[in-house]
Amino acid sequence: MKQTIPIIDLADIGLENPSDAKEETVTRVSKELDDAFANVGFVYLKNHGIDQHTVDAVLRASQAFFQLPDDCKDVYRRNSTQYDGYSGVDQEILESKNLHEVREAYDITSLDSFFPDKHLPEFRQVISELVPKLCQLSHRLLRCLAKALDLDDEYFIRCHTMMCQGSDKNATTFRTLYYPSLADSAIKAGVERCGRHSDYGTFTLLFQDDIGGLEVFSGGEWVAAAPIPGTVLVNVGDLLQFWTADRYLATIHRVRVPEEEIRRRLARQSLAFFVHPDNDVMVSPLNGSKNHLPISALAHLNLRYSQTYKY
Repeated sequence: MKQTIPIIDLADIGLENPSDAKEETVTRVSKELDDAFANVGFVYLKNHGIDQHTVDAVLRASQAFFQLPDDCKDVYRRNSTQYDGYSGVDQEILESKNLHEVREAYDITSLDSFFPDKHLPEFRQVISELVPKLCQLSHRLLRCLAKALDLDDEYFIRCHTMMCQGSDKNATTFRTLYYPSLADSAIKAGVERCGRHSDYGTFTLLFQDDIGGLEVFSGGEWVAAAPIPGTVLVNVGDLLQFWTADRYLATIHRVRVPEEEIRRRLARQSLAFFVHPDNDVMVSPLNGSKNHLPISALAHLNLRYSQTYKY
């Protein structure tokens, strides 16, 4: 039977419910997250409480930035010491066999960070409305994961206290992604929108537009992670796989170049929130096994960046 990505209803754990969630909901969501992360590594969440209006505002502002002339965008380009900012086409190659990966990105690790205020002041404003909600939702999921793993409810919260307070403290990153139209490109072998990879941190929250193209390698085959309106897609990162001694799966995924000419002509957008532990947190298997050597969250991230980025 073909693998599918499950959907979890957060119900009263969603951000629209600021009061304490019902215990039965916490228990249910914890079990369903545990099952999804152990078997697929990906899950859709509905009733998460982040309104579509806020997401759409960020997508519009992001599109306006990515459509600026290259010399304007280059002012905000990230480098080997400044992780926040703009990355152009081919600056990050996630799959070594690829010659080109046709996407652009803008990374933010703090709301006091490096924004294109001179060219697009609304970019900071709309992102500043979305990021705190992403932090709140992440905290609720971290509590559910602690319960699923029979840990103190606050265990993972204590390891993620400095989220979105700057890359010198915590590498949690909000990334807005733009995949330009490929209508004028000769698509050859070694050209992808996003090469196959696993994510680096604890988990990732992803909002997609309606173009599609994301695929997940699960059950020995590539499975489409099609956009589902009103949901956020969540996937396990490498560090959570290490932490859980491979109980949870940091599943490989990619974004393909569409086969259909009409879809190649359309730009694609997504918003990713990469949740990381605080930089000094040492990650080792919770069950005491030797599956993975202990590593600090920052050392792991720097290793992965050194393998993928070109400056």
